[in-house]
Amino acid sequence: MAEDTTAGADNRGLFDDFGAFRTPTTDDFTSVLTHGLVAPDANVLLNLYRYTEQARGDLLRALGAVEDRLWVPHQALVEFWRNRESTLSDARSSGAQAAEDMAGHAAQAERTLRTWANRVALPEEETDRLRSQLNEVFDDVQEAIVKVGEGEWQNITHDTSTDPVIAELEPALDGRVGAPLSPQDHDKAIAEGMRRVEKRLPPGYMDKTKDGVGAAADYLVWEQILREAGRRRCDVLFVTADVKEDWWRKEQGFNRGPRPELTEELRARSGGRLFMLTPKRFLEVAAPILEFGLREGSVEDIERVERIGTDDGTYGGWTTDALQELFDRLTYENYEDRVAVIKYAAEMDGVADVKSVYDICHYPEDRSLRGFTKPVTRITGLLRSLGKIPESAVQVLKAEYNAGPGPASGFSVHPLLVPLVNELGDEDES
Repeated sequence: MAEDTTAGADNRGLFDDFGAFRTPTTDDFTSVLTHGLVAPDANVLLNLYRYTEQARGDLLRALGAVEDRLWVPHQALVEFWRNRESTLSDARSSGAQAAEDMAGHAAQAERTLRTWANRVALPEEETDRLRSQLNEVFDDVQEAIVKVGEGEWQNITHDTSTDPVIAELEPALDGRVGAPLSPQDHDKAIAEGMRRVEKRLPPGYMDKTKDGVGAAADYLVWEQILREAGRRRCDVLFVTADVKEDWWRKEQGFNRGPRPELTEELRARSGGRLFMLTPKRFLEVAAPILEFGLREGSVEDIERVERIGTDDGTYGGWTTDALQELFDRLTYENYEDRVAVIKYAAEMDGVADVKSVYDICHYPEDRSLRGFTKPVTRITGLLRSLGKIPESAVQVLKAEYNAGPGPASGFSVHPLLVPLVNELGDEDES
């Protein structure tokens, strides 16, 4: 139920201006699921192609159980149709790519075995026995990958008339998709979205590197939600697989709820409260409230897709705040030269040659660069242990070698981190 916004300015309570910090209760979720607005993001719909058939069915049943409270922003459907075929292709190719990668690993493993066998003078018959066992294991794994891929995808096609996902989505969303903004309002929203990106105001600024006005897409979704919530004067539950900091309030690396700015904006526009859940949590929360059963394994499968999405995030598991903390800790420990090298490498498409490293750090020519990345690696490990970045977060700085062992030829920044490092550099200059 929408909040009373008429409280006097001098009569405030603990949560009056800090609603984003209130932990939602079962009663809160019951209220929004039965009387509010439930808005799924485009990624929720696209992920239907990544789930198993069972998990897909359970999530669609959950959305159906919401009935007339279900409402999809028009921009979410724009993003769905824009990305549907690439999502299909990515999901279809994942099995083939995994099988191909496995073949490459098998060849590498066999070469490693052969090299070791030669060095220890292992008898030929023993080498052949081990190679046979090795190949048998890899063959079994490749066969399983192909079998699963073919079984799961044999009925999913680009043809919308035969696509089972479309067949289930069409009736589920009938009459539940918002209208597009007028051309004038659309242009205003694009301008506001791009302004927020430049000013790092939520939502959408984490999509700054998207081409054209693509960075404003999240704001378009948000503006349409605000308008519909204002029309209905109700609370909102936004279901999204997007876990970036421009939507979520993060504490110690964990998502604790929507950004306070978004909570306040919704309250100002509609008088309602804002709740946010990932698809996995939506299933877990909605099932007992809306009284529908979940089949065993569905939640785990949706969690699997969410984990992949987090692991393969745009910035390799890093956020602006986490990277800034890495830089601050390095500087505090008098390793600001490492920060300078990281920023220089990002500016140079990810690689700093060894001569530039010596120049940046003002090192004498006879100084060794052995252990140069250790402070970065150590602090990265600390940030993992504190929950600031996931275990899967990529290494920031790595030594490069032109020809095997020997002195480093330079240092590289992981490609996924290059735009984030450059973005921090731009902020420092402004």
